[in-house]
Amino acid sequence: MENMRSWWQSLAIREQQLVGFCAAILVVGIFYWGIWTPISNAQETAERNNSAAQQTLNYVKQTANKIAGLKQAGAQAKVRGSLSSIVNQTAGLYKLEITRMQPQGDKIQLWMDDVPFDALLGYLHDLVEQKGLTLDSVDLTESDVAGFVKVRRIQLSQ
Repeated sequence: MENMRSWWQSLAIREQQLVGFCAAILVVGIFYWGIWTPISNAQETAERNNSAAQQTLNYVKQTANKIAGLKQAGAQAKVRGSLSSIVNQTAGLYKLEITRMQPQGDKIQLWMDDVPFDALLGYLHDLVEQKGLTLDSVDLTESDVAGFVKVRRIQLSQ
């Protein structure tokens, strides 16, 4: 501290003013680029992520309402054959891999690992609209990959 004081006093008044001004600019620069800018960028990123999540939520809600409407409409069976073969053939069309299937009379339960969300919606829509199956329940969880979901359980019935 004593060294700083002696150095400061050895400077001319004009030099002291210049060093003081540079120190003030340095403090403002550290505050702006070290504190303000990262916080501002993080806020903008969080707002963009929130907006994207809201859009995805609205899309999922609209699709869920469509599926619920189809379920209430009580579509009649349009395709003949075993429930497991219908489900497997349709999954092949959408390039979905069923990891586990459990038939239970006129119902079937399906499990799938990471599958594209859009392909899954198309698959379910096809099963309900074209094949005449009833979607009893869907249990999904998010995947580590964007745009993909893990199917915990889907229950369909004829």
